[in-house]
Amino acid sequence: MSASYYNVSLTEMKTLLLAEKGWSLVANDQSREYIFSFPLSNSPNIQVRVCSGITANGHSRGCGKDAIRVFAVNTATDKGYISTKRVYRLDTWEKNLKAAVTNCFLAAKARRDRE
Repeated sequence: MSASYYNVSLTEMKTLLLAEKGWSLVANDQSREYIFSFPLSNSPNIQVRVCSGITANGHSRGCGKDAIRVFAVNTATDKGYISTKRVYRLDTWEKNLKAAVTNCFLAAKARRDRE
């Protein structure tokens, strides 16, 4: 069975990246998509971000147009901190996004602890 495109909605993304757990929406007029952010514990200037690929209409961009991106930034220097592979909007997107977010947090913490 092959994976197929899945139109992720804003509601689904918000359900996965809960505000009650610490996720927040970040305004970014240039990207024209919803971006979620979560600060690294004990280092609030380092944030894991998820660029959802979800536009103002509340649904994903079209098939093949954009993937979900997970990365970490240092807001104090306004520079990238950790980059990861894209998460494709397939029917397995939720499991793949959870893994990407976990890996990004672990990589950001490891880098922070080395510095």
